[in-house]
Amino acid sequence: MTPETPSGRQRPPISQEIRALGGARVFRGKRVLDVGAGAGRFALALAKVAAETLAIEPDPGAVAMARAAAREAGLSRVRFRVGHAEELREAGYDLALFSWSLC
Repeated sequence: MTPETPSGRQRPPISQEIRALGGARVFRGKRVLDVGAGAGRFALALAKVAAETLAIEPDPGAVAMARAAAREAGLSRVRFRVGHAEELREAGYDLALFSWSLC
C-alpha cells in the first residue's frame, strides 16, 4: 500500500515517482533541495544517489520522523530542517523538488 496525502489521495511508490522524473541518473551526484518534504519520503530515497539532499518542512513532527528514519537507515548525505522555503538563504542546488506538498 502506498502512503496517503493529508487529503487522502494515494501516492504512487517512490520508485515509480523517481522513474517518472527520469530515474536515479537525474539525481546522481547532484545537490537536491526537497521543499515541503514531510516525513522525508523523497529525500530519504534520493540520499542514496544524490551528493547532498536538504529537505525543508514546516512540521517539526514530520522532520523528527525523517531524521529518525535517516539515522536508522545510516544515511549521511541528507539533512532535514524545520522551516519554510522562503527562509532559505542557501544557494547552489542543482535540482529542487516540490512533490505532493499541496495535496
